[in-house]
Amino acid sequence: MKKFGQTNNQKPKTIVGIDYSLNSPAVCVSTNGGTAFSDCTFYYLTSKKKYIGQMLENIIGYEHKEYNGPIERFKNLSDWVLHILDTLHKKQEDKIIFIEGYSYGSKGQAIFQIAENGGILKYRLQKRYKCKTIVPSVIKKFATGKGNADKEMMYEVFKKTQGTDLMKVFDTEKLNNPITDIIDSYYIMRAGYEDSISNDI
Repeated sequence: MKKFGQTNNQKPKTIVGIDYSLNSPAVCVSTNGGTAFSDCTFYYLTSKKKYIGQMLENIIGYEHKEYNGPIERFKNLSDWVLHILDTLHKKQEDKIIFIEGYSYGSKGQAIFQIAENGGILKYRLQKRYKCKTIVPSVIKKFATGKGNADKEMMYEVFKKTQGTDLMKVFDTEKLNNPITDIIDSYYIMRAGYEDSISNDI
Protein backbone atom coordinates (compact mmCIF):
# COMPACT_ATOMS: atom_id res chain seq x y z
CA MET A 1 0.00 0.00 0.00
CA LYS A 2 1.27 3.46 -0.87
CA LYS A 3 2.05 5.85 1.90
CA PHE A 4 0.78 9.40 2.14
CA GLY A 5 2.70 11.61 -0.31
CA GLN A 6 4.30 8.61 -2.02
CA THR A 7 4.33 7.39 -5.59
CA ASN A 8 5.84 4.16 -6.93
CA ASN A 9 9.49 3.66 -5.92
CA GLN A 10 9.54 6.88 -3.88
CA LYS A 11 9.99 7.55 -0.20
CA PRO A 12 7.10 9.33 1.56
CA LYS A 13 7.36 13.11 1.36
CA THR A 14 7.74 15.19 4.49
CA ILE A 15 4.59 17.31 4.75
CA VAL A 16 4.68 20.40 6.94
CA GLY A 17 1.80 22.60 8.09
CA ILE A 18 2.58 25.98 9.64
CA ASP A 19 0.10 28.04 11.62
CA TYR A 20 2.19 31.20 11.80
CA SER A 21 1.54 34.06 14.17
CA LEU A 22 3.36 36.52 16.38
CA ASN A 23 2.23 35.08 19.71
CA SER A 24 1.61 31.37 19.27
CA PRO A 25 2.93 29.80 16.07
CA ALA A 26 2.72 26.04 15.61
CA VAL A 27 4.32 23.59 13.19
CA CYS A 28 3.08 20.12 12.26
CA VAL A 29 5.56 17.74 10.60
CA SER A 30 4.45 14.43 9.09
CA THR A 31 7.50 12.35 8.25
CA ASN A 32 6.47 8.72 7.85
CA GLY A 33 3.78 8.97 5.19
CA GLY A 34 0.82 9.00 7.56
CA THR A 35 -1.83 11.68 8.08
CA ALA A 36 -3.10 10.82 11.56
CA PHE A 37 -2.25 12.86 14.64
CA SER A 38 -0.02 10.03 15.85
CA ASP A 39 2.01 10.18 12.63
CA CYS A 40 2.97 13.81 13.21
CA THR A 41 5.29 15.79 15.46
CA PHE A 42 4.08 19.17 16.70
CA TYR A 43 6.06 22.19 17.83
CA TYR A 44 4.80 25.49 19.20
CA LEU A 45 6.01 28.68 20.84
CA THR A 46 4.48 29.97 24.05
CA SER A 47 4.94 32.50 26.83
CA LYS A 48 3.13 30.29 29.33
CA LYS A 49 5.65 28.55 31.57
CA LYS A 50 3.43 25.53 32.21
CA TYR A 51 3.26 24.77 28.49
CA ILE A 52 7.01 24.77 27.89
CA GLY A 53 8.45 21.30 27.34
CA GLN A 54 7.17 17.96 26.11
CA MET A 55 3.41 17.74 26.61
CA LEU A 56 3.07 14.43 24.75
CA GLU A 57 5.51 12.19 22.93
CA ASN A 58 4.81 14.15 19.74
CA ILE A 59 4.05 17.64 21.14
CA ILE A 60 6.86 19.97 22.23
CA GLY A 61 6.56 23.54 23.45
CA TYR A 62 9.31 26.16 23.28
CA GLU A 63 9.59 29.48 25.05
CA HIS A 64 9.65 32.74 23.09
CA LYS A 65 13.03 34.44 22.95
CA GLU A 66 13.37 37.99 24.17
CA TYR A 67 13.72 40.62 21.47
CA ASN A 68 14.57 44.28 20.97
CA GLY A 69 12.19 45.64 18.39
CA PRO A 70 9.88 44.03 15.83
CA ILE A 71 12.53 43.00 13.28
CA GLU A 72 14.44 40.96 15.84
CA ARG A 73 11.14 39.44 16.91
CA PHE A 74 10.34 38.40 13.33
CA LYS A 75 13.83 36.96 12.89
CA ASN A 76 13.53 34.93 16.08
CA LEU A 77 10.25 33.44 14.93
CA SER A 78 11.52 32.47 11.48
CA ASP A 79 14.77 31.12 13.03
CA TRP A 80 12.63 28.84 15.19
CA VAL A 81 10.75 27.44 12.20
CA LEU A 82 13.96 26.92 10.22
CA HIS A 83 15.56 25.19 13.21
CA ILE A 84 12.73 22.67 13.17
CA LEU A 85 13.03 22.04 9.45
CA ASP A 86 16.80 22.32 8.96
CA THR A 87 18.03 20.74 12.19
CA LEU A 88 15.40 18.66 13.96
CA HIS A 89 14.15 17.20 10.67
CA LYS A 90 17.36 17.46 8.66
CA LYS A 91 17.22 13.82 7.56
CA GLN A 92 13.85 14.32 5.87
CA GLU A 93 15.02 15.96 2.65
CA ASP A 94 11.88 16.03 0.49
CA LYS A 95 9.83 18.64 2.34
CA ILE A 96 6.67 20.40 1.17
CA ILE A 97 5.61 23.38 3.29
CA PHE A 98 2.05 24.66 3.62
CA ILE A 99 1.28 27.94 5.39
CA GLU A 100 -2.11 29.36 6.29
CA GLY A 101 -2.88 32.58 4.44
CA TYR A 102 -3.84 35.83 6.17
CA SER A 103 -7.33 36.02 7.67
CA TYR A 104 -7.54 39.84 7.42
CA GLY A 105 -9.21 40.00 10.82
CA SER A 106 -6.62 42.24 12.44
CA LYS A 107 -6.75 46.01 12.57
CA GLY A 108 -4.39 48.93 13.08
CA GLN A 109 -0.65 48.48 13.53
CA ALA A 110 -1.01 44.72 13.93
CA ILE A 111 -1.78 44.36 10.22
CA PHE A 112 1.68 45.59 9.26
CA GLN A 113 3.47 43.46 11.83
CA ILE A 114 1.59 40.34 10.75
CA ALA A 115 2.43 41.00 7.10
CA GLU A 116 6.11 41.73 7.77
CA ASN A 117 6.43 38.68 10.00
CA GLY A 118 4.84 36.38 7.45
CA GLY A 119 6.80 37.85 4.57
CA ILE A 120 10.15 37.24 6.26
CA LEU A 121 9.32 33.59 6.92
CA LYS A 122 8.02 32.98 3.39
CA TYR A 123 11.11 34.57 1.85
CA ARG A 124 13.43 32.39 3.91
CA LEU A 125 11.40 29.21 3.33
CA GLN A 126 11.14 29.65 -0.43
CA LYS A 127 14.92 29.78 -0.73
CA ARG A 128 15.06 26.23 0.66
CA TYR A 129 11.76 24.41 0.13
CA LYS A 130 8.63 23.99 -1.91
CA CYS A 131 6.16 26.30 -0.24
CA LYS A 132 2.46 27.02 -0.77
CA THR A 133 -0.10 29.23 0.98
CA ILE A 134 -3.59 27.88 1.75
CA VAL A 135 -6.49 30.24 2.47
CA PRO A 136 -8.16 29.78 5.89
CA SER A 137 -11.59 28.89 4.49
CA VAL A 138 -10.13 25.92 2.59
CA ILE A 139 -8.52 24.61 5.77
CA LYS A 140 -11.72 24.99 7.78
CA LYS A 141 -13.85 23.36 5.09
CA PHE A 142 -11.48 20.43 4.81
CA ALA A 143 -11.58 19.87 8.56
CA THR A 144 -15.29 20.38 9.24
CA GLY A 145 -17.13 20.71 5.93
CA LYS A 146 -17.76 24.41 6.67
CA GLY A 147 -15.53 27.21 5.44
CA ASN A 148 -16.56 29.48 8.32
CA ALA A 149 -16.04 26.96 11.13
CA ASP A 150 -14.94 28.39 14.48
CA LYS A 151 -12.22 27.11 16.82
CA GLU A 152 -14.68 25.06 18.87
CA MET A 153 -15.91 23.16 15.82
CA MET A 154 -12.36 22.50 14.66
CA TYR A 155 -11.52 21.18 18.12
CA GLU A 156 -14.52 18.85 18.31
CA VAL A 157 -13.80 17.37 14.88
CA PHE A 158 -10.16 16.87 15.76
CA LYS A 159 -10.99 15.18 19.07
CA LYS A 160 -13.54 12.89 17.43
CA THR A 161 -11.45 11.88 14.42
CA GLN A 162 -8.01 11.70 16.04
CA GLY A 163 -8.99 10.36 19.45
CA THR A 164 -6.95 12.90 21.39
CA ASP A 165 -8.39 15.45 23.79
CA LEU A 166 -5.81 18.22 23.86
CA MET A 167 -7.65 20.13 26.58
CA LYS A 168 -6.96 17.19 28.89
CA VAL A 169 -3.37 16.98 27.70
CA PHE A 170 -2.83 20.66 28.54
CA ASP A 171 -4.91 20.40 31.73
CA THR A 172 -7.25 23.26 30.89
CA GLU A 173 -10.99 23.82 30.70
CA LYS A 174 -10.59 26.72 28.29
CA LEU A 175 -9.97 26.25 24.58
CA ASN A 176 -7.07 28.55 23.81
CA ASN A 177 -3.45 28.72 22.63
CA PRO A 178 -1.50 26.60 21.97
CA ILE A 179 -4.23 23.97 21.54
CA THR A 180 -6.03 25.77 18.73
CA ASP A 181 -2.72 26.42 16.96
CA ILE A 182 -1.69 22.77 17.10
CA ILE A 183 -5.03 21.77 15.60
CA ASP A 184 -4.76 24.46 12.93
CA SER A 185 -1.26 23.35 11.95
CA TYR A 186 -2.50 19.77 11.64
CA TYR A 187 -5.33 20.69 9.30
CA ILE A 188 -3.10 23.07 7.33
CA MET A 189 -0.87 20.09 6.62
CA ARG A 190 -3.81 17.86 5.73
CA ALA A 191 -5.79 20.38 3.67
CA GLY A 192 -2.77 21.76 1.89
CA TYR A 193 -1.55 18.40 0.75
CA GLU A 194 -4.93 17.04 -0.25
CA ASP A 195 -5.70 20.24 -2.18
CA SER A 196 -2.45 19.93 -4.09
CA ILE A 197 -2.40 16.25 -5.01
CA SER A 198 -3.75 17.01 -8.48
CA ASN A 199 -0.90 19.47 -9.03
CA ASP A 200 1.67 16.74 -8.33
CA ILE A 201 3.74 18.91 -6.02
